[in-house]
Amino acid sequence: MIIYPAIDILDGKCVRLSKGDYSKKKIYSDDLVNIADDWIKNGSKFLHLVDLDGAKSGKPNNLDNILDIRKRYPEVFIQVGGGIRNIETIEKYISCGINRIILGTKILKNKEFIISLNKDVREHIAIDIAIKDGILCGDGWEKSEEIDISSFIQYLEQKGIGMFVITDIGKDGMMQGINQSSITEVLSYISTKAIISGGVTTLSDVKSILALNEYNKIDGMIIGKALYEKRINLAEAIDECC
Repeated sequence: MIIYPAIDILDGKCVRLSKGDYSKKKIYSDDLVNIADDWIKNGSKFLHLVDLDGAKSGKPNNLDNILDIRKRYPEVFIQVGGGIRNIETIEKYISCGINRIILGTKILKNKEFIISLNKDVREHIAIDIAIKDGILCGDGWEKSEEIDISSFIQYLEQKGIGMFVITDIGKDGMMQGINQSSITEVLSYISTKAIISGGVTTLSDVKSILALNEYNKIDGMIIGKALYEKRINLAEAIDECC
């Protein structure tokens, strides 16, 4: 199972939010490449990058910062989310070597958008299933969408999507552990693969997610604040997942 260290970017800085609330941010560094370097030196071959400015504005705001990391570490698998709302942006990221594109708001508002992407592009796509109180959310997690989650996932799988990110907004950045029941429920709707995000706080949470992988649906987990607050040692978490 893969550990994806998160680098959330706001105003060119590495930050963490609490429950996706932009007013509750903590800045950890203004040197994004150095943050990436730390995670890679600790054994990571994967990075999860989020353009938080883009998630709110609907267009990439930190493209140069993201591509600086891509150029510095060409061998690392990088997935990117935030502000990706059109084919041009998707193709730009892919052409620059980004391995996976995470779509959220665009697909929530128009799931048929996925049909406009050719098969080769869809292989690079993951869909963010960001949930707050059982409801899907988009627009930087600030707006909810009344969508049946099971039918939504089933439709996307039928159109060739093979990866989902299960995000528990209520747990994100709160350092209170994962919501196992919510994860288990969404996993039951998925036939392909998923990445778990939100609430991974201790090595026990890492072990709990490993234990949930009974049907081999979990590709990995995203860890953010727990790494920055040194509640989880990245090298130990990677070893646990090997």
